[in-house]
Amino acid sequence: MDYKFAQNDNFEDFAAGRVIYNAPGYTNFPVRLASEIFSRCYELINADGKVTLYDPCCGIGYLLTTLGFLHGDKISEIYGSDIATDALVLAEKNFQLLKNEGLVTRLKDLESKHLQFGKQSHQEAMISCEKLSQLLASDVKTTIFQRDVLDKDFKSKLPLIDVIICDVPYGELVEWESDFKSFDDITRMVDNLGKNLNNSGVLAVISDKKQKINSGTLVRVSKFQVGKRKVEFFRKKVDE
Repeated sequence: MDYKFAQNDNFEDFAAGRVIYNAPGYTNFPVRLASEIFSRCYELINADGKVTLYDPCCGIGYLLTTLGFLHGDKISEIYGSDIATDALVLAEKNFQLLKNEGLVTRLKDLESKHLQFGKQSHQEAMISCEKLSQLLASDVKTTIFQRDVLDKDFKSKLPLIDVIICDVPYGELVEWESDFKSFDDITRMVDNLGKNLNNSGVLAVISDKKQKINSGTLVRVSKFQVGKRKVEFFRKKVDE
């Protein structure tokens, strides 16, 4: 795959568990790929200012947190939701890192651990925390809540969103807590999310190459593949 926007930089400061909180059983999305997807969405909507960003399956909020650091100057507010309450607790902690006060608190915690245990990993995390602080020009506004994207009685708790990025669980590493039992359900999820999309907005869906989306309300405008992942970009259909 040819990256159009994201450089092949060293993203070790974003390593899960270093500064950004992590927990066993939760996967972390590749930082460079996340940046590339957001940048392509931003280009597709031809944005020249800040946009709203939403991940409906945010888990512990890793993808959104990394994007907040890398593209906070282009984001007016980040929204995250998930069906798992335990994940949302950790996601809220990660979202707090997108605020100066939260990063200061995290740095003090790392300094305390370094004084207590003297581990090199804590010292490296302190350095990463300082680097992430330099990326954060200003606090990023965040909102988090519980939601099942497959709910048949899907009701919005959001304003219309500019950019929605959804990494659909696949393979053996992730299990859904809702009734996502078939690849066919991905279409229902996409149609649900379309209800939250601005008329000029873009929905990016990351899935397995075998998963098919046949939306009745959205149209695919672009796609690319990287490894086992397929990324498809959707917009609302325009009445002719």
